[in-house]
Amino acid sequence: MSMRLGLLGALMLALTACGSDDLPDTPLGTAARTVGGLVLPGEPVPDARAVLTPEMLANSPTAVMLLVTERTDRGLTLVPLTVNRGTEQWIDANGGGILRRDGILVGTRGLGFDLLTADVAPLAAALRAGGGTNVLRVNRHLRGDDRIEVRRYFCDVRPVGGETLTFYGRNFRTTVFEESCTGEGDAFVNRYWREGDGTIRRAVERVSPETGHVELSLLVQ
Repeated sequence: MSMRLGLLGALMLALTACGSDDLPDTPLGTAARTVGGLVLPGEPVPDARAVLTPEMLANSPTAVMLLVTERTDRGLTLVPLTVNRGTEQWIDANGGGILRRDGILVGTRGLGFDLLTADVAPLAAALRAGGGTNVLRVNRHLRGDDRIEVRRYFCDVRPVGGETLTFYGRNFRTTVFEESCTGEGDAFVNRYWREGDGTIRRAVERVSPETGHVELSLLVQ
């Protein structure tokens, strides 16, 4: 399957139905052109962890992120689409995706009970400073009645040790931080694996009480 899909075939299955002339001149379009015409219509998207290889990632024309959902334990690959005022939009093969700012999750789309937006500037500052207490986080969720629910949390951010991550043959030295939050809703803990240059190489972050956490791993930067 992986050889037939070719380079980044696992990433962009949903876009191969488009003609190559219709694809945008972006990393997303580049990735889709690479595999255009190789996937049969209606072919299911495989779990990314069963398809990705070190060779595929080493030759990737774009950044690649792996998303694993806590609720379903399913792996999806994401590629960057746009950056708007510091917020990165990443998209998966089904048209869903995530929003990140300073390497921190600030929105999800298509996961169910999505995180609409989050204010995480104080968290980003605490990570740069090596930790912090009573760090304000504001999460917004769109409820079933189209009402936006705003929840405020105060979080303690602290380093809990070092860890070397290994992704498909590549090693990354990181410091692990925990963000422990309490406030307007049930308590939760997020974790961040941060490199020396500030890159968040892996994160386990809560989307919503209903959806739970997602694990995001930056495989190719």
